Amino acid sequence: MTAMIEYWLTDAKRFWRSVLITGFMQPLFYVLALGVGLGTVIDRNGTTSLGVPYLAFVAPALLVAAAVQIAANDASYPVLSKFKWERSFHGMASTPLTPWQISDGTLLWIALRSVVNSALYLAILSCFGATQRWQAVFAVPAAALTGLALAAPVAAFAATRENEGQGFNVLSRFILIPMFLFAGTFYPIDRLPDWGRWVAYCTPLWHGTELARAAALGDQSGPAIAGHLAYLGAMTVIGVLLSRRAFAWRIQK
Repeated sequence: MTAMIEYWLTDAKRFWRSVLITGFMQPLFYVLALGVGLGTVIDRNGTTSLGVPYLAFVAPALLVAAAVQIAANDASYPVLSKFKWERSFHGMASTPLTPWQISDGTLLWIALRSVVNSALYLAILSCFGATQRWQAVFAVPAAALTGLALAAPVAAFAATRENEGQGFNVLSRFILIPMFLFAGTFYPIDRLPDWGRWVAYCTPLWHGTELARAAALGDQSGPAIAGHLAYLGAMTVIGVLLSRRAFAWRIQK
């Protein structure tokens, strides 16, 4: 597992500048546009019954959404590339590393990236006064868990692809973007019709957002938090098992 992390760290040196710039500029722009800009309009007009400033409400959700986006991106094209074009994973399989270790190491790297990016995101949010209590730091592991819960099945899907085709476009347009818009990121899901709320309940992003808001705002009960953790934990375990199986199949193919 350590060897896998060292490999990904070495690989990341090729594009660390773009990662750093994206990790800093993306949260900054989101906070300025949605949290400060839109939030000022909403708070001034008194059109929200959130009980907190809009920036404080949306900040934990943006943190989780960013982790999910990064995790999904890292689990899609990079995984396919390592199998099809670079064939790095096949080379690793010729060493004592097993397909399961390659899969788990890849997912662990994605989780670590999510932690680092989420910590940077939280620091930027704090500079704008978006965090109201120190327990907001627990939003970072909540975001990383949510990212991993989605990255694992995406990695399994990527491992089965022969080429990029339209698979990743469909994933982005019909799963990631709608989930980002309708899973309670920008407004409470009680604004949605009944069917919309049930759709939100099925998304990992909603559960992760609720966990992050519980950490940042303290507005969740113990059983609710346990339920969110159970959902994300179960999805992660299932995704890891699917990823292990897909990696083994692709390497032995």
